[in-house]
Amino acid sequence: MTRETERLVEVATLIGQRLNTAVMDVVPPEAQTHLLNAQRELLTALFLIYEHQVGARRPEPPKARRSRAQRRPRVQHIEVE
Repeated sequence: MTRETERLVEVATLIGQRLNTAVMDVVPPEAQTHLLNAQRELLTALFLIYEHQVGARRPEPPKARRSRAQRRPRVQHIEVE
């Protein structure tokens, strides 16, 4: 996990804790469970999207080129007696 991702997790956790504290005073306990599950799913989706976007921006490592001299021929002649 990159440092940016760790920082994003910390910020999301802090925001989640503050929202949970505010929600506990207003929302019934049964609904709190559903809201917490929805919040967890939303954060998971956001992190997956973020990680995918970061991964998509990383350049792919250059592929090693093989020269034609290194390749074996596809068809090999077999001598029949």
